Amino acid sequence: MKKYYHLLTFGAIIVIIISVFSGFSNPVEEDIVKDILEQRTSIMQKAFYNQITKEKAEADLEKIETYPIITEDIKQLRQWENTQIDVVKEMSFTNVKLEKNLLEYMTYRVDILWEMSGLSEDYFMESNYHVVFKKNNDNYKLSCFDPI
Repeated sequence: MKKYYHLLTFGAIIVIIISVFSGFSNPVEEDIVKDILEQRTSIMQKAFYNQITKEKAEADLEKIETYPIITEDIKQLRQWENTQIDVVKEMSFTNVKLEKNLLEYMTYRVDILWEMSGLSEDYFMESNYHVVFKKNNDNYKLSCFDPI
């Protein structure tokens, strides 16, 4: 009976260890990545369609972005002239994969299926991105969002 007790204990320990380490893939971070990218898209689109002021857009972007992308986005907002751009109807994340986690920077590969509404028709566009986030304590800020 003593042999089986140790075997049962060993099995239970293995199950606990597997359960703990499977949680390290951290789907919470994946949700944060999606949320911040959706917020950025919404802020930029609202600013381009004059639903919010450029100043409000800049303040909102500063909450979710850091250098260097924040300077690029603010520059783009300030240079924007009222012309027609396609509207993002929906962003579907087909892949969010952590590639590197070095110090406070996390690098992801993110694949997005964009549902767009253009002047003449609605269409879909799929794009792949190299995305970098800077993590400070539990605060994540977008640092880089570049097409691959």
